[in-house]
Order: sequence, then structure tokens, then C-alpha cells
Amino acid sequence: MNDKVKNYCDSCGQDTHHSIEGVHRLTTDPDIYHCMTEHAVVKCCGCDTVSFRKAFHDYEGAYPDEYNEWNVPITVENYPPARAGSVDIRHLPEIVESIYSETCSAYKSGARILAGIGFRATIEAICNDQEIGGKELSARINNLASKGLISKKDSGRLHSIRFLGNDAAHDIKIPSDRSLQAALVIVEHLMTTVYVLDQESKDALDALIEDFPKFEALLNGKLDDFAAGDEYPLQKYLGKDSRLIAGKKLEKLLHAAIGKGEFKRLKFGKRAKFLDFPEELQHYIVVDPA
Repeated sequence: MNDKVKNYCDSCGQDTHHSIEGVHRLTTDPDIYHCMTEHAVVKCCGCDTVSFRKAFHDYEGAYPDEYNEWNVPITVENYPPARAGSVDIRHLPEIVESIYSETCSAYKSGARILAGIGFRATIEAICNDQEIGGKELSARINNLASKGLISKKDSGRLHSIRFLGNDAAHDIKIPSDRSLQAALVIVEHLMTTVYVLDQESKDALDALIEDFPKFEALLNGKLDDFAAGDEYPLQKYLGKDSRLIAGKKLEKLLHAAIGKGEFKRLKFGKRAKFLDFPEELQHYIVVDPA
């Protein structure tokens, strides 16, 4: 059989040409209702993925187009159904991945009430994983924003999903497809912000250093290139990586660590200008490790 049809391929993630490997057509009595249901096994011409296609041809709903040719409305269902969700689950904690995947399965299978509840539960799981406190989900969503994990505008969107999930769970209100599609986009944006971006950018993009252990590790690596007795400001030791240090907080922590004898590779030197920098800078002397 050499017939081909345009069909959605779950592996390719788009409509592609499919060859029809086998087909069964069932036509109803035109005196009752003129239509035809076509069941077909189809294979993607791009990746060779095999799937099942059910096409309902509604001849009663046919209409003439601008060229005076009859158009027959066709409703297509595919199995496996088109996937919902686009986040790379490898970046997600196990419990978040599990709830998100089950929710997407419910959504693409048409279980809209379960999907609405699931999107709400996904937010709860992310709050649990991030140790976000609060007795109610409303408070926890606000705390996601106050802790800087999401923006205030994002928190407003998450509250909308909370309402949707509550209506589905308590009032057995069936969410619309449009509402669920919006909820999917919002939840995936949350997961991308909290989990995916850090993982994708790790080792690929320079990032600000905000905690002292990472700063200490960076500085120790830089000091390996200097000799005992060298006396320079911190910027000289860090070189281009000085841009990764935001503000004075980490240098103040370094002062405290040197004063307590916890950071032994440097000691305080003079305060003086360095090169053409307009202000005096604290200098540090490299200590002989022996």
C-alpha cells in the first residue's frame, strides 16, 4: 500500500508525511448519517515511527470552498496521543518529575479534571522540594516570590493555577482545554526557572558567585599562580573572574576568615592605590604554605 497522509508524529514532534501500512474503513448508512471512520496503521516517512490513526470524515458537514470544491471536515485522533509537556524531565527531582509526567499523561488523554488537580499538585511538589514554608499553597506561592525563585508576576499566574486546581478538586469543575494549555505553559515556565536554566547553563555560561565556599574555591585556584610574598589587591588575584563577584559581601567574609585564621593562604597587606584605579584598595600577601 503506497498511500500517504499528513499526520502528527510524536517522535518528530510535528506533522510529517506518513505511509499507510494498513487501513480499515467503515462507512455508515447515508440515510442515517453520511460519514466514514478510517482506522489506519501509519508510519512516519522521516523517523519510521509507527502509530495508529483514527480519522472521522463527516460528509454531512461538507461545504463548498471559494473554488467550489467540497471540503469534508475530518477529525483525527492519534495513538499514542500527541505528547503534552516540553520540559526535559532529566533536570527535575524525582517527585516533581513523577507528578508532572502523570499530569501531562492525564492532560493528553483528555482527563481534564485530573490534569487540573495535577498542575496544582506539581506546584506543591516544587514548594516541597525547595523547602518553601507556609500552611496554605497561597502562602507558599507568595514565599516562592519573596525568596527570589520567581517574580511577583509569576506568583500571580501560579495563583490562577491554584484556583483552577481547587475548582477541579472541590467543585468537580471541568477545566477548559484553553485553561489547561495556559496552566501547562505556566507550570513549565516555573520548572524551567527553578531547575532547568541552572542545569543547562552550568559549565556553559559564567555565573555570579554569591556564596563563600564557591568564592573560596575560586580564589584558592587563582592563588596557585602566585608566589609567596606577592602583595596585590583581590582584583589582581582574581583577574577577569573579578566580574563574577558581586558587591563587597564576599570580600568582607574573606576578611573575617583571614582574621580568624580560617583562610591561611593570605594575610592582610597595605591599603594603597593599584595601577590607575582611583581609590585605595586592600592588598593581601600570599603566605608560604610551608
